[in-house]
Amino acid sequence: MCVRYTIHKTDEVMAAIAKALARKLAPPEWAKPKFNVTLTHVMPVVAAGADGPEVRGMMWGLVASQDPTKPQMRMLPNARAETAATHPAFRQSVAKRRCLVPANGFYEWQTAGKLKLPHLFTLKDDAPFAFAGIWEPARDNTPETYGILTTEPNELIAPIHHRMPVILIPETMPRWIGREALPETEYRELTRPLAAEKMQERPVSRHVNNSRNDGPQCLEPPEEASPELALG
Repeated sequence: MCVRYTIHKTDEVMAAIAKALARKLAPPEWAKPKFNVTLTHVMPVVAAGADGPEVRGMMWGLVASQDPTKPQMRMLPNARAETAATHPAFRQSVAKRRCLVPANGFYEWQTAGKLKLPHLFTLKDDAPFAFAGIWEPARDNTPETYGILTTEPNELIAPIHHRMPVILIPETMPRWIGREALPETEYRELTRPLAAEKMQERPVSRHVNNSRNDGPQCLEPPEEASPELALG
């Protein structure tokens, strides 16, 4: 799963995506650095518009087409890439509403006794990237919403979690975003786990565990040295 991420270098991320898409994409004025993005936050998303890729504010938590027999609205942070293209809740979004979710890194938690120890995963050299996202139009009192696709973990993430987000780099960003269905082979290639050698990780402060917390403290080293913080 991916339920927390960081976009604390907004200008850098948007510049990298703009370069990859060969498109001018200025970050909106409201898009401030965010160190602990979680469900319901409205974040910048790059989606295909009438005149090409554009930056839109969307709420994290995909509100998929609802079954009339299930009135309870569900906000879904993630969708499994292996089944999303055929799943009734996601297939239209996968076919027609694929977007880029700008990010600098994401968090996963390692259980050590009673502790939940957060780890920050980034690309090598902290290079900016985008998650493979899908989005749904606004409806009733709900704004446009987005979700992040997940896939099986690479060797770096597997000791911490059994899933990882689908990560797009400059070479793959233009291939993902769009409003036309992808060939199955292209879809499968784009949603494979990013190679572990392109990534890095480090333990961070448990300050990030509380979804209400934000700011640079989320990225600081753990509060106390402990062998429990080691991977494996």
